[in-house]
Amino acid sequence: MNSATFYDILEVPENATTEEIKKSYRKLSLKYHPDKNKDPETVSKFQKITEAYETLGDTEKRQQYDMTRNNPFHKAMNMNMGGFGQNGHFDSMEEMFSNLFGMHFGSMPHQGMPFGMPHVQIFKNGVPVNMTHGLQKPTPIIKEVMINMEQVLTGATIPIDIQRWIVDNGTKTFENETIYINIPKGIDDNEILILSDKGNIAGPNCVGDIKLYIKISNTTELKRQGLDLIYEKKITLKEALCGFSFDIKYINGKNYTINNNSGNIIPPGYRKVIPNMGLTRDQHTGNLIIIFDVEFPVKLKEETIQKLKDMPFF
Repeated sequence: MNSATFYDILEVPENATTEEIKKSYRKLSLKYHPDKNKDPETVSKFQKITEAYETLGDTEKRQQYDMTRNNPFHKAMNMNMGGFGQNGHFDSMEEMFSNLFGMHFGSMPHQGMPFGMPHVQIFKNGVPVNMTHGLQKPTPIIKEVMINMEQVLTGATIPIDIQRWIVDNGTKTFENETIYINIPKGIDDNEILILSDKGNIAGPNCVGDIKLYIKISNTTELKRQGLDLIYEKKITLKEALCGFSFDIKYINGKNYTINNNSGNIIPPGYRKVIPNMGLTRDQHTGNLIIIFDVEFPVKLKEETIQKLKDMPFF
């Protein structure tokens, strides 16, 4: 997998849109999350997936990645003698190792990296070091947050418990914290909320994120379709012709009575739209849509058939 590109890792084509990359990342990060997948290689795969998305999910970083990957001389030219300060010395140990294991060696700009050179990851105090930017941003803390449909309807503030690690002077410690997060109205299942700089701490100004995967438990009779709520109602042929009355239990537990007077015939598949009774998000509100399924009798008695034939509207 060393030769795999970030596109290969995220299982998307090189011309994939940002939305396609995001969708594939969500699927793969759930599949290879260490808490859900016990395969010994899961942690490594998950880290590669996260690293790939952090690059391809950012437009500017993706452009730089594509340019460097497609033009290997570009990186070599940019790195030419760049690891030395004005006096010809390396500015830091990280820079020295970066140049040693980068595209060239020492002060010879045209000397290339030998074939078969293994990938070398540098660590400082147990934390990965990014060759270019110092300490590497820690892998995000992943949490799954379960909410119900009423919380989707109204929005909510809920507590989550997290454990982060902190590296300070070479010592790694752990701390627990309860964080209160705001769940916006109308949030969708499998959406991701990112709490920036609230995760693991690798050092000063090097703090990871928390990624919250939203899971929605819907135990109501209402199905979601975007911001609309769908209620499927079966009625008899008699009710379709002669009228009916029934109650709908809404997401918040309230009962609403739906009446249809005799004379208002309901055809099969009829959709009754009740405006602004759906979910709200970003100042947009959906509708409550009742879809009627008219059940026809399997068989009629002969006298009933004759009565129907005698009726003027048949």
